Amino acid sequence: MTHYPKGGRCRHCTKLHDNCSGLPFETMPVHRHDGADVVVICTEYQQINRNATMKADRRRRA
Repeated sequence: MTHYPKGGRCRHCTKLHDNCSGLPFETMPVHRHDGADVVVICTEYQQINRNATMKADRRRRA
């Protein structure tokens, strides 16, 4: 079996651009089984401060 993190969380994580391939995904809670693969909930997830990100985006567009 191959273990993968749930992708939606990765897109909103402060570690988005880090190489997380060395994390122990096989020890993380299972979200679902997808054929021979296992999708897990990453325990290293750290949510981006969305309010600060949205404000910075607005400033850049102005």
